[in-house]
Amino acid sequence: MKLDNKFWLFALVCIGVTTAISVTLTVIFWQQINPSEQQLLMSLFKGQMWYFFSIGVFLMAAFGFTLDWFFRFYIIPLSQLIEETRVMNTVNPAHRLNIDGSRDVMTLSELINTLADQCEAAIYVIDQTVESAKAKTEAEKNILATIMAELTQGVLVCDTVGRILLYNRQAQRVLNKSQKTDASGDGEEGNGLTPDGFVGLHRSVYSLIDKHLVQYALKNIQRKLDQEKENASAHFVVVTSNRRQLHAETLPVLDENKRFAGFALIFTDITAQLEHDGRLNHQLKRMAKTLRSSIAAMRSAVDLMIQFPDMAADQKNKFMQIISSETQSLSRMMRTELTEPAAYTKSRWPLSPILATDFIATLRDEAMAIAALTVNVAECDAKCMIRVDNYSLILAMLFVLEKLKEECKVTCDRCRLTAPGNLVQVDLIYQGEPVKIETLRKWNDQPLAEFEKDCSLTLREVLEHHHAEIWPYAEEQDGNDACLRLFIPMVQSDRASEELRQVTLLPKNRPEFYDFDLFNQVGQTPEMEKRLLGELNYTVFDTETTGLDPRGGDEIISIGAIRVVNGRLLHTETINQLVDPRRSVPAESIKYHGIDDQMLKAKPTIEKVLPFFHRFTQNTVLVAHNAAFDMRMLQMKEKETGIRFVNPVLDTMHLSTIVHPAHNDHTLDTIAQRLGITISKRHDALGDAIATGEVFLKMIPLLNEKGVYTLREALIASQRSYYASLKY
Repeated sequence: MKLDNKFWLFALVCIGVTTAISVTLTVIFWQQINPSEQQLLMSLFKGQMWYFFSIGVFLMAAFGFTLDWFFRFYIIPLSQLIEETRVMNTVNPAHRLNIDGSRDVMTLSELINTLADQCEAAIYVIDQTVESAKAKTEAEKNILATIMAELTQGVLVCDTVGRILLYNRQAQRVLNKSQKTDASGDGEEGNGLTPDGFVGLHRSVYSLIDKHLVQYALKNIQRKLDQEKENASAHFVVVTSNRRQLHAETLPVLDENKRFAGFALIFTDITAQLEHDGRLNHQLKRMAKTLRSSIAAMRSAVDLMIQFPDMAADQKNKFMQIISSETQSLSRMMRTELTEPAAYTKSRWPLSPILATDFIATLRDEAMAIAALTVNVAECDAKCMIRVDNYSLILAMLFVLEKLKEECKVTCDRCRLTAPGNLVQVDLIYQGEPVKIETLRKWNDQPLAEFEKDCSLTLREVLEHHHAEIWPYAEEQDGNDACLRLFIPMVQSDRASEELRQVTLLPKNRPEFYDFDLFNQVGQTPEMEKRLLGELNYTVFDTETTGLDPRGGDEIISIGAIRVVNGRLLHTETINQLVDPRRSVPAESIKYHGIDDQMLKAKPTIEKVLPFFHRFTQNTVLVAHNAAFDMRMLQMKEKETGIRFVNPVLDTMHLSTIVHPAHNDHTLDTIAQRLGITISKRHDALGDAIATGEVFLKMIPLLNEKGVYTLREALIASQRSYYASLKY
């Protein structure tokens, strides 16, 4: 409620109470006197009415001036004293009281200022002591952060639901998906890139990587943990939108009780390596063709010379010339094409060595929905290993099992593992006739997408990547049984893998060398309104426009935004985008924000910028100063762009009236000055967004002092603000 309204309410209450008391006393007095005295008083009042009226007006005026003086010198200063003392006690210790009021109020203000000076001096001494004690820890933390930032591998650390808790610069570089727009903008998006997914704190990793890949890797890791295996990592390949291929290693992060607390993803860009291997593969095929041709020519010449030893000398010379020519050709090939030492990799993604028994156990677990497999391991060394991409090969085997069930009307009930020679044999045994070769060839050319959505690989491609083959067989022991036999090359290895990574265990107490608390954050829930204000993620934003009339045709010319996570402004996750309004900017508006028509020339239009901004704000609460205006500007574009913002919205102007009801001025400049915040760039979209974010973070403890803790309580309290009635 405004101060003027409070005064009149106070005055009316006082006048009403005084009038009621006066009337009551008059009625009692009137009833106590006899009729003759009543008649005398009535005649006296009629004769001296103007005199009594003048006395009444004088008394009412004196009473009103007294109320006004009391309200302005005691009531208002006392309210301001409480509010500004709360600011000093919470968010701005450097603030000092400067309140006009009575002598007692001013004396109290001076005493509070003196205590604040002493308290601030004591806090300074304590802070210096704490900073000195933390210097070594901070240095080690900075070393860790620097190492993380400069790693050549991209690193993401996520919690159990896939929210990103930690990332480095390399991960951000290789994983931020992007596509070109027709025009470029300014600031963070000045290169004209519009990301499809974002690497950022508390964003979902599944917006960057196919969820099936990560979930399968985590299931594989959980299976290894249940079996208490030492190497509990998993591998897969990510193909980005610009066709970069990333090898991803997944590592579990366990708490002190060895429970799943999250996972880490380590990315290595293998695109260049695979391209190099592809060139080598092409070169080797060409060399093999040349070798076959040369050897065939020499062998034919030698065979003829042996078969006809008495042939004519000129004929023999021709054969000798053929042998010499082919020999020289082979020599040249040896000199020119075999000089570059490189490993040949046929597959399009790296294959990881695993135990054959682990592969079979995974197949059994994954196939439960299709067939109840009974695994029989025979004649197989416990250390027998194969090199596979577990995800794609298991997917191929499930595809085969599904085809047996659908087309051949048989169900595989046994799986047999044998290892004769240098091959590992996996037999899928069922009762019935062997699968026809023509049927198997048809399966080979079918994509696995029929079984797993979004998988474009065919069965043939997966088998070729693994140097594997699959053939139908009839069981010799039982004429009613048949099988499909998968041949996989064996990897002989008696020593532990050099790439073995140890499982990360979180200690009960945080390590001394860093102060990150990554795994104890409250997870996202559908009941966002019940969440505490300090636990939510926010997007603080501001717009600059051609004018102040959204309905009259004014347009957005700049959008600035910054994310707030865990009570921190993330200055690495911002938007500062100029927008082409397709109209001229009035000179009156240019005086405020300094953005003219030349600066907006060739910038993206709102149809291209708004979808990007919408993705940036996903799963966050929107915060703005005078948010009704900014939201109205966005809503005016709903029909044109198809973009609708449904995020909860908080307005710092409304919140200011909650924490400082005794103040009339709630502009961004005044609030920032009151809370000790310096605005670096006023009337700049990103600058105002950053200032609004700092204001909002300092308001949270003040709101808690008022009993406002959750988002729902903040929204309800905002509705009581007299600014809530503003319409645009």
